[in-house]
Amino acid sequence: MSPGHEIPGAVSALSDEALAFAIEVIDASKVAERIEEHLVRSTGRPRLLEVRCLLVALLALALDDRPLHLKAATRLLFCDISEHWRRVLGVRGEATTKKCFLARYRQVRYLFHLALSVADPSVEAKNRVVREGELASMRKGLSEAEIALRRGRLETFVSNLIEASVRVASDEELCAFDGSVGLDATVLPLFSRGPSTRTKTCASDPDGAWYVREGDHRDVEGPSAKKLRKLFWALEATIGTMGRPPGAEPTHPNLVLAACLGRPGEDPGGTGVRMLASVRKRGWPARRAGADRGYTQTLPERFHLPARALGYDIVIDYRADQLGRQANSHGAVMVDGSFYCPAMPEPLVTAGGDQRAGVIEETLFKERIDARRPWRLVRKQGPDHDGYERFCCPAQGEHPHLCCPLRPGARALGKVPVTAPPEVPPRVCTQSSVTIAPDVGARHRQDLAYGSEEWARVYATYRNTIEGTNGFVKDPAHESLQAPGRRRVRGIAAQSLFMALLIMSANVRKIRTFREMAANDEGPTVAQRARRRRMSITDYRPPPPSA
Repeated sequence: MSPGHEIPGAVSALSDEALAFAIEVIDASKVAERIEEHLVRSTGRPRLLEVRCLLVALLALALDDRPLHLKAATRLLFCDISEHWRRVLGVRGEATTKKCFLARYRQVRYLFHLALSVADPSVEAKNRVVREGELASMRKGLSEAEIALRRGRLETFVSNLIEASVRVASDEELCAFDGSVGLDATVLPLFSRGPSTRTKTCASDPDGAWYVREGDHRDVEGPSAKKLRKLFWALEATIGTMGRPPGAEPTHPNLVLAACLGRPGEDPGGTGVRMLASVRKRGWPARRAGADRGYTQTLPERFHLPARALGYDIVIDYRADQLGRQANSHGAVMVDGSFYCPAMPEPLVTAGGDQRAGVIEETLFKERIDARRPWRLVRKQGPDHDGYERFCCPAQGEHPHLCCPLRPGARALGKVPVTAPPEVPPRVCTQSSVTIAPDVGARHRQDLAYGSEEWARVYATYRNTIEGTNGFVKDPAHESLQAPGRRRVRGIAAQSLFMALLIMSANVRKIRTFREMAANDEGPTVAQRARRRRMSITDYRPPPPSA
């Protein structure tokens, strides 16, 4: 009969360098100090554990690719680190027995919820599966002003934590960043079942909502050839990450600059603008912001106009029913985000919609997009302080692009002819220039000509960048952001903190990889590899005939 084998104890020691690094980053963020300021009380028993200790422990767990469990943080603080680091962090107390450990665990758990209480914008009661009517009676009585204050405080804490991880990189490593960012929203499943329509009970984490993703992300098809959909009880994480110009060498790591949590589909434009405003407030430059069609649908007052006011040139795509004529001003017609001559031929106007509908092939579509170029209005000035821009007819000036009977001139001879000018010429055809307000066609407006080679490369670059970042943070071997079991505390405040810590870990991992690439001089090699091809026709080239 086998006597069995003795099982060794679990070993989860962190190196002194890792712990010192976690302390340095948390101290640089100053988030612990800000939270402690809100927790100052003149009465009551003094706490034996500081917020700084808890944040350091959680970040150390994230950097070590461990789940962000409060019990693991308790074990780290009271059992795993040396006496020296306990003195540095100000950790007092012992956890030598099971009873002592449970007491320390309650201490950590109490501090965690206390710290988040000053920045929790939620009115919902968590960890209870109750009837819907009972849930309504359990909600906190917070005013709209108090909710907004707490939400702003929470987003500031998250931004400061992420900024501290970005500043791990040196100024030299970040100086090449031109201010371009990619925006996207990704699902963050919660450690909670959704509400039940059968029993009329709520979810144990009512801060979430149903996230439905239809079959537009390369989902497989079911037996009936119907696209499968994915359904989660979740929050939605909006992430903004650095981007590099198309084809550029990796001169800086593409780090996450900002992130924000909200319910799925709840004001994506406003959330994106708050993130961009946070990035600008922290001193980062602004250039381009690449976003998918989900942001095109938002109200211009919530996303497009504020983003441009912050200095960003938006690069977006359109639905099929949004292509073609989109707006007009003084006779100038907006087609696919840019202003053109009102006499532009109809096949050029409908090129985007025809290509999307399969009426024309890709080759003809590109030819028509190139043929639009002479018909595009020429910017003379702007945008000014208020966002107004001055444009002139493309058939006038020192170097006209069109030959129009409404604009006679020897310089236009031999240019693209305007065969059907407007019978009643609008202002754009009679004045030297027209001024177009920033709210004209604001939802669809963009500086790059839609469908052009430059637009396609820029849009694809920033979309691929943000999608790559989402996959990087969700890597199950590391941060595993998509795994709710690794961040089990419920509520949007707790989930926002966990998200920030995991993104910090991902940023640090990116900086480490970037430095390894720079040390090995692999930057140009990676840039060449960016456009991967499965095969080459040259592989089938026959050898030259022998002499």
